[in-house]
Amino acid sequence: MRPARVSWPIIVVVAIAASLGGAVCAGPARALIEGAMSCSLSTPCLEWDNSSSGDAIKGVSTKGNALHGQTKFKSAGKTSGKSGVLGEDLSTSGNLDSGVLGSSTNGAGVTGISSTYNAVQGLSAGSTGVYGQTGAAAGFGAAGRNTSSTHDDNGAGVLADGGPQDDAIHAFANGSGANAIYAFSASGLSFVGNQGAGDQSAELLLQGNGTSHDLFDAFGDGGAGFNLNSSGSVRDLSISQVPATFVAAPGNRNEAMDLYGGSTGNASAGFVLFDSSGNAQAILDDEGNAYINGLLYSSGSCHAGCLVGNKRVASVGEFGAVGTEPTIEDNGEAQLAEGRAYVKLDPQFANVIDQTSQYLVSVTPEGDCRGLYVADRSSDGFTVRELGGGRANVAFEYRIVAKRFGVHASRLPFMTVHHGAKPHITRRNVSNGAIER
Repeated sequence: MRPARVSWPIIVVVAIAASLGGAVCAGPARALIEGAMSCSLSTPCLEWDNSSSGDAIKGVSTKGNALHGQTKFKSAGKTSGKSGVLGEDLSTSGNLDSGVLGSSTNGAGVTGISSTYNAVQGLSAGSTGVYGQTGAAAGFGAAGRNTSSTHDDNGAGVLADGGPQDDAIHAFANGSGANAIYAFSASGLSFVGNQGAGDQSAELLLQGNGTSHDLFDAFGDGGAGFNLNSSGSVRDLSISQVPATFVAAPGNRNEAMDLYGGSTGNASAGFVLFDSSGNAQAILDDEGNAYINGLLYSSGSCHAGCLVGNKRVASVGEFGAVGTEPTIEDNGEAQLAEGRAYVKLDPQFANVIDQTSQYLVSVTPEGDCRGLYVADRSSDGFTVRELGGGRANVAFEYRIVAKRFGVHASRLPFMTVHHGAKPHITRRNVSNGAIER
């Protein structure tokens, strides 16, 4: 065993102190002690070695600090910094030893205080810089808090910096009811993602590792919300309890919502609205076709009951007409001259109708005559005559019904009824943060 490195003046000082009963506060005895308790060496002034399992040095204090270490070295970088207390682990195997161990029954195991720099910092060349662990159900493995009374975008309770290649945060949760990350804010936003101006990456990337895992779940206080499943489909639009709002962001594009079908030009559904039993009630496909099982309503204006003080306070429900096949209509008035009139089709109307198909014309006289009929029809217009060769000069109304250009839908087609999985409301259990279905 290597003997303890204790110089003889220390022994002399201890002997003098014992003989004086501790009264060494003045005179030559104090000067002797102060001279013996200081040195100017590149090695430790005092060293105690214990070759067994006991502590090499132990300090016990009833009311003060058991051990106090100070350094007055003016450092200029991490590699040249000195510490008030230095702890080293020189073991050659294993990773369970510690350079410094702080243990406490009720208080903090280790406390770091700094007025200008990091209160506690951990530097590791091959593993974790700082590691925190707790066995308490309501405890935190690591916690950080910023107590500043003013706001600064650069301040935070916890800062994570991944460097040029590594992720800033790795979060793991092993329990079925545990969240990898739980964010709570009393008045501000719980989570904010912000990329640098030159970074083209997404602010948030969600990647599932199985078909049973949702990529994203969002729920309101009433339990309504939606989730994005592992295939990238938005499901569970259970928004009947609270209004759903899509707000267009400012910029060159102001669409509140964009919908894309699965492919191009084969009537893939871009939007399907199901009822609570999974029956499709409304479909909008990628060709612009809309299919609904109900009626088309329009909020119309009116005079009595709709306007109060020149302010619109109500409306009337108006219904959209339906037909056995897709058609387009036009109407107008014309005048018979000597029992005959030629009505030229409006060029804009003629541009949107199928000119290879015959259109229908209904005429109604606005004066006394023998009656009217349509004598001929062409792609340019139609001729109206009075019955019986009459030569009346009366006005008449006409209504044209034509087939749409480029539309070849059949008359009253049979359609397949679409059924989907019955939607189910999922909600977040606020007590433990788990998702319940």
